[in-house]
Amino acid sequence: MSEKALAYIVKADSDDIGTVIGGLNKVSEDDAALLASRSLRKDFDGCISEVVPPDSGSPKAQSYAPPEAAAKPVAGKPNLEPAYPVRADQPVSSSIELTKGLVSMFSSYARDESQKKTYAAAGQCLSTSVYKAGFSQEALHFFAGGAPLGTGSIVEHLPNDKDKAIWQSPMFTQELVDCTTNATSTPLPAS
Repeated sequence: MSEKALAYIVKADSDDIGTVIGGLNKVSEDDAALLASRSLRKDFDGCISEVVPPDSGSPKAQSYAPPEAAAKPVAGKPNLEPAYPVRADQPVSSSIELTKGLVSMFSSYARDESQKKTYAAAGQCLSTSVYKAGFSQEALHFFAGGAPLGTGSIVEHLPNDKDKAIWQSPMFTQELVDCTTNATSTPLPAS
């Protein structure tokens, strides 16, 4: 991570990682993507677990509990049955056509009702990000159908390497994170 990015993080002095990443994105997109990465989080949690001593009973002893995993993997096959009808012969020509499907797909991974509400509130933002990202029509049809996968990874079901590369790109991933981080409790009206 660059010195400029580290200075920004110290200056931000915030516990809200979404806010820090959003601001850092203006300083350095690469450093923001690194800060948002799962690998950094995993490495950081591993270091903390090794360094922080167990509670020795003294009032000043440090304690650390690693965060809960976002979602426990579910054994079984993903549900690839579309939740919404999609005409394969008609191109997806608007982000609005993706909103219900994406909310369905993301919600199938939710660990609780609160997370489902977050996905619903972020639906328009998610669909706009997906629509503008440059996915193939086949991938857009898959998203619009909203198959409630519930297990595995969405990228496994994308039709080609270009779509998979878009889905896994740091900038796109950050856009999705920003959508859910900045979601309001009331979904925005469709335009």
